[in-house]
Parts: sequence; structure tokens; C-alpha cells
Amino acid sequence: MIEESSLRNARALIRSGTEKLSSVSNVPRLEAEVLLSNLLEISPIKFHTNEINVSPTVLDKFEAMIESRFKGVPVAYLVGKKEFWSLEFDVNPSVLVPRPETELLIENAIGILGNHESPKILELGTGSGVISIVLSKELRDPIITAVDISNEALMIAKDNARKHEIKDIKFMESDWFDEIENEKFDLIISNPPYVDKAKLSNEELFGIDMEPDVALYSTNNGTDDLKTIIKNSTSYIKNRGWLLLEHGYDQAKYCMKKMEKAGYKKVENCKDIQNISRTTFGMFQHD
Repeated sequence: MIEESSLRNARALIRSGTEKLSSVSNVPRLEAEVLLSNLLEISPIKFHTNEINVSPTVLDKFEAMIESRFKGVPVAYLVGKKEFWSLEFDVNPSVLVPRPETELLIENAIGILGNHESPKILELGTGSGVISIVLSKELRDPIITAVDISNEALMIAKDNARKHEIKDIKFMESDWFDEIENEKFDLIISNPPYVDKAKLSNEELFGIDMEPDVALYSTNNGTDDLKTIIKNSTSYIKNRGWLLLEHGYDQAKYCMKKMEKAGYKKVENCKDIQNISRTTFGMFQHD
């Protein structure tokens, strides 16, 4: 509990929050500043330049947020938003928190489709919609279908599309390809569940166990959903169309082998900002 003498001083609150979070966060001060600045609706830089007083109501909310974060709730859920590709997206516990390494998927897609006019794209497992929304902004008049098995996730994705004034993404509830009928795409892109929950330590589970299992975990060493997508993708992809997948650090060779077996050519891996093989992509050629 914060001492009475410090009740209304923002810097003291941040110090207290930092101390509380130091055992569960690599950046405890940053997280404390983000939480308090969100409550006060100010830039965190003001904590370093201004003397700021905090009302008892904000104090109570801040203490509750610090306690929730201490128990593992992601900061993004507490503030209801997350930055991705230098844009702000709404998130809640029905969707995965976007990760910086997923921006590699965007970079790969732009590299593949940068010269295409109106490419037809299918995103599988859109979650909060960040991938499709960014591609809608970055590519030339793309025609995008974004599916997810979770209706709650699709509601967030649609809200984010409205927030960024994107009106032409077709959002659909579908278990992978189940609701896709007689369509073929220039690009099929996905950040599917690929984590083997059984392999995670308690430390690794901290925080991500608050995120939706359906967006994170897959069976058979985390490869089942990757296998399903690769196997079925060939029925929905144009000749010389591309499949682009995010996967786990140890799944690159698996994805390459399965894609080559399915008929994909020019199969390559890309490494993320941590120098980990994170994406695999290839071009499909019909016989």
C-alpha cells in the first residue's frame, strides 16, 4: 500500500509501482509509467518534466492496475491498446496481444506483393485484425478476406478497421478454410497457433496464460495448425500465388519440408529482430 504522504504525487506512485513490478517485468518503470499516463491521459514524458498530482480515484485505479499486472495481466489488456507497425490498435482478452516480431510478416508480404495492383489476400486467424489492416494501408488496393474462428476476436478486428478508416476488408467467422468457397488468392497469410503449451515453463507461461488459448496453442509439438494450413492452402491459391506463415523458433525446417511436399517452390525462411527464424514463405505452382 502506498504511504499517505505520497498519495497525490505521480513520481512517488511510479516509484512504488516500479518496485512492485520489478520481480515480474523486465521494464517495470516503463510499465508503471504507461499505466499511470493512460489513466491521466497524458504523455509519460510529463512525469519527468512536470510535478503532477493524482486524485484519490486515479490512485485507486492505478493500484488496482499494478496489482493486476503483478498477477500477470498484460499491460496491453489493462490499457486496452497496443502499438503495432507504429499504429495503435484496440485489444482485449479475446485476442492475442500483437508482437513486434509479427511485423516481419508484413515486411515479407510487402516484398512479395509490393508491385501488385489489387492483390487478393486471405488472412487466416486475423485476431485483432492488425495484419490485414496494415496490409490494407501498405499495399495498392488489396482485396482482403480476414477470417477467425472467434466471433469475439472478429468484433475487435472490425472495431480496429473502423478506427483506422478501413472499410473494404471482408471479415468472416471461419475455422481456417471452412467458409471459403471457390476462391483463389494471390497470398494466403497467417500467424496461427504454434506454441506447444506442454513445453512452457511456469515463467514462460506467466502473462501469456491470460491470452486466448485458441490463438496460441497447437498440438503435436505446436505443428497441427501449420500442417492443416499448408495442406489445404493449395486448393485456395492461384498459380504462382504465395503462402506466408509465422511459426515458432524450432519449426522452420518443418514448415519448409511440408510446403515443398505440397508443391511450393522458392521456399525460404526469414529471421526476426531477435535473429530467430520466424516466417516461412513459398510460391505455389500448379502442375
